[in-house]
Amino acid sequence: MPSWTADAVTAAAADWVWLPPAAEQVRTDDYQLIAYPLHLQHPTQVMRSASARPAGDLIDEVTARVRAWHRDRVWWWIRADTRPADTEAVLQARGGTLDETVRVLAYDLSTGLPDLGLPGDPAGLRAELVRDEATLADSVRVNDEVWDERKERTGTDVAGELAEIRAGLASWSGYRVVVYAHGEPAATGGCTIVDGVARLWGAGARPAFRGLGAYRVLLATRVGLAREHGATLALVKGRVATSAPILRRAGFTDYGEERSYRLPV
Repeated sequence: MPSWTADAVTAAAADWVWLPPAAEQVRTDDYQLIAYPLHLQHPTQVMRSASARPAGDLIDEVTARVRAWHRDRVWWWIRADTRPADTEAVLQARGGTLDETVRVLAYDLSTGLPDLGLPGDPAGLRAELVRDEATLADSVRVNDEVWDERKERTGTDVAGELAEIRAGLASWSGYRVVVYAHGEPAATGGCTIVDGVARLWGAGARPAFRGLGAYRVLLATRVGLAREHGATLALVKGRVATSAPILRRAGFTDYGEERSYRLPV
């Protein structure tokens, strides 16, 4: 029998916020605003907003904080629980443009693993955990191409990332996977396990390797490891045009949509 109700899945999705050590946040009763490192694709984001105040007042306060950080844009997420209800309309009226739409998709791992329909010999694909400098460099190579988040990494940066990765592997609280196609890094993605929820993040395949099954191998590997190490729910925020259709075909249930607006400040 399934162990996750729709309300529990929705709550797990709402609790999922990435806050790395290098980030700065403002968290109030009305919103959560995070300043990520500038090399990331969306460095300043409102992850949650739920307030009885007028949307215009809320947006004014947030944009003032963003300007104080010497940043000129903010990405504002609209979810099912966003309040006031006209927040999205006010963002649009102020010049906000739709930047990304994702579907909240989940699979109850207590019932087994999703059927990803992998071919018997999927284009020479193999998956490896990121655990050393070589596999980390391959994961970064894929990410840089997929997400356009290129950053000069120092030896200190690499050492810090490896320490974090190895700590996650030691406790099985988090890990990254690289999928290779004929020896070339083709896809990568991560997983963080929190309270039985496998949060699947950062998945992408290099354009030259799409359509070969690399994403499905990546998904199968991450979900299989998560279930093996105690996760009972796989949770993904999948892009509408890319991963979401694959996830639905694999049996993931759709729990609604989240949209982000890019707002100049």
